[in-house]
Amino acid sequence: MGIIKVLPPPVARLIAAGEVIDRPASALRELLDNAIDSGAREIAVRIEEGGIGLIRLSDDGSGMDAEDLALSILPHATSKISSADDLLRARSLGFRGEALASIAAAARVEILSRDAASPSAQRLVAGPGSAASISACAGRKGTTVTVSGLFADFPARRQFLKRPQAEAALCRQVLVDKALAHPGIRFSFESGSAKPEILLPAERPGRVADCLREPPRELLHAIRFSGPGFEGEIVLAGPSFYRPDRRLMQAFVNRRRVQEWPLLQALEYGFEGFLPGGAHPCALLFLEIDPALADFNIHPAKREVRFKDPDAPRRAVSQALRDFLGELARRDPAQVGPEPGPFEGPELAGLGGPWSASGLGADGPAAPGFPPSRAGRWQGGVGAFGAAEGSGGYAGRIPAESWPSIDALRDRVAAPPSPGPALGFRYLGQALGPFLLFELGDSLFLLDQHAAHERILFDRLARRPPEAQELLVPEPVGAESDAEEARIEALAPGLALLGFRLERSGGELMVAAAPALLPQGAARELRELARSGAEDPLRAIRATMACRAAVKDGDELEPEAARELIAAALELPEPRCPHGRPIWVRLTREELYRMVRRIV
Repeated sequence: MGIIKVLPPPVARLIAAGEVIDRPASALRELLDNAIDSGAREIAVRIEEGGIGLIRLSDDGSGMDAEDLALSILPHATSKISSADDLLRARSLGFRGEALASIAAAARVEILSRDAASPSAQRLVAGPGSAASISACAGRKGTTVTVSGLFADFPARRQFLKRPQAEAALCRQVLVDKALAHPGIRFSFESGSAKPEILLPAERPGRVADCLREPPRELLHAIRFSGPGFEGEIVLAGPSFYRPDRRLMQAFVNRRRVQEWPLLQALEYGFEGFLPGGAHPCALLFLEIDPALADFNIHPAKREVRFKDPDAPRRAVSQALRDFLGELARRDPAQVGPEPGPFEGPELAGLGGPWSASGLGADGPAAPGFPPSRAGRWQGGVGAFGAAEGSGGYAGRIPAESWPSIDALRDRVAAPPSPGPALGFRYLGQALGPFLLFELGDSLFLLDQHAAHERILFDRLARRPPEAQELLVPEPVGAESDAEEARIEALAPGLALLGFRLERSGGELMVAAAPALLPQGAARELRELARSGAEDPLRAIRATMACRAAVKDGDELEPEAARELIAAALELPEPRCPHGRPIWVRLTREELYRMVRRIV
């Protein structure tokens, strides 16, 4: 008895405040939301000591009269909703009525506000443990909120804050997030003695360029998409600009930046085939969806969202990107990235088409995260691949009709060194992990062994079904929704050709057999496939299988296996991995001579 107690109001308010306000940036985020919801067209922010000492935000929005000002800092007081049903219709950034009350529980707050109908402005002063006071004063229409001494009375909370410079950077990022979602508003940001940063109203691509600074303005594009109950815009840089991380991939839903991995994944899938492995696009998604189809009331800071039908917007995003990038590749290939340039040599036998090589700098590291495979002879579970079938050696044969005379060809290709066959390549060795070095004609080639093997396996899987492996215990597919499960089940005939067998057990969809190339995680791969919005889902799963089975970057190949891999790669009609990376880099003799200044 006597163990449970009701917390004193100040303690309860501080606990509640901690769910919303954990640092200066979160306080600024709430103030910005209020300013934007008030209809402001100009918002000015000044911070000192990273926002710990001072946050001041001024806007030209609708303002408040004395009555509304008095209510504004009370818990759960809001102008945005009045009933539970309004949560399904609210389009405002704020609706919980917690922001100002939480800030006043953790810092001293002064609010100066005036609406269009009031003869004068009103000033409210409040803070931890003190009653609010309101007095009339001079002031223009709009609102200015000053927050000072954040967590000054709570040193235990202050010790978890970062240095002022780091907190200032977080505050700027919050403002940038709001500016990206609201390009029609003028924002200014001032930190300490630094020169104010001003973001003028602009079209969305211009606002992205002003805020992010990194992607070239001339490479930015905006595309629209829509679907049942939603529409949106994607601002992206052409694939010739990319990053090794996802820092420039962002998702906004109903003008809030959200941590929604499936939406970011949809952006990645849209760029599939246009970026090197391990590279990520610059792409910002701005989705507007009917509030009845999305629930933001699951996180105090509204950083997360739950969709009624999460797959529809993901598919629309991926499809819009693929359509645009395909058109961009036809209209302006330079923006899509370095294409493999034609090698001025023969057509190679085997699969028939002309082969080509990429320029310098077009390659990137293979995608990480796959389990290591064995070294030595490379086979990857679908039969050993030596030189291309019927090729008769380590290099491709030359169709007679491809060249006017053999003498012209000999002028282009150096005399074949041993041990390669006539008009073949000479294998030099393995370097820097994944690269196989070989000479062909007057050029030096660096072959990415993983990318090359991945493409070979990918093409073989298209012609030869892989071996299926029965699972000792069938694995539930574990779809998120009935619609997702239906999409997977609809792919069953095509999946069967790739070694999957689906069956129903107790009403649940199960994976009873999986390809030998994909012995683990088959159900997970099918779920990802269903959520990806891939235009050709069977191709996507084939690419995953080939990637998993291919020789890895760290594997050291025996010389004979390396020669076989090079020979098979030279037979490929498309010298790119299934994800779009060039499989080799070519350096001509002239380029090498220029590098060492033998040619000036």
